[in-house]
Amino acid sequence: METLLRAFWGMIPVSAIALPYALLGWPLLAARRRRRLPPRYASATAGVDSAAVLVAFLVLCLVTMPVNGSGGSTLDLVPGADITAAFGDDGSLWQVIGNVLLLCPLGALLPLRMRGLRTLLRIALAALAVSVLVEGTQYLIHNGRVTSTDDVLLNTTGAILGAALSRRAWYSLEPPPVVIPTQQRRTICEAPTLTMRVPRSVWDARYAAIAHPDRQ
Repeated sequence: METLLRAFWGMIPVSAIALPYALLGWPLLAARRRRRLPPRYASATAGVDSAAVLVAFLVLCLVTMPVNGSGGSTLDLVPGADITAAFGDDGSLWQVIGNVLLLCPLGALLPLRMRGLRTLLRIALAALAVSVLVEGTQYLIHNGRVTSTDDVLLNTTGAILGAALSRRAWYSLEPPPVVIPTQQRRTICEAPTLTMRVPRSVWDARYAAIAHPDRQ
């Protein structure tokens, strides 16, 4: 527990400050979207977007926040070493649980709004890329955290787990289809149907008599 508090103590005030902003931005964003979308759809999409931004901000703060009492970042590229040590007598399962839950909310929320991520394979590839970027950033800034291969695997697993839990709701926030009313052709006014006989002029009569005697 001491290790857990030392690693995540700074997230408590950051979360307390960021949460009210997210709760305030939700109704404001929903009110703006109600101008062109149904109220229920506008509120739901605004809530998902606000939650995704909040989680992304907290993850960014977590991976860049230094750990007190650590000299610098360490690199461990042996797969399974950290997981095995976590299940040992001196290990901590909280580290494993934290890495699994790190990208789990984003894996559950992003497919609701991004059609390109609505497969587990794409979620896994996106989480893998983000996790590698996160671990590389931790090692480069030397904030006292451990950069390991197991963290990448656990983060990717957590994102896949979150996507699997929200898979049934991926298409629930699709925008409603636009119904185009069928157009009926209407006749404004009917043209008069009158039989008009145009008299032949005197020149036409003379020309017809000269050119065609049989048509007189």
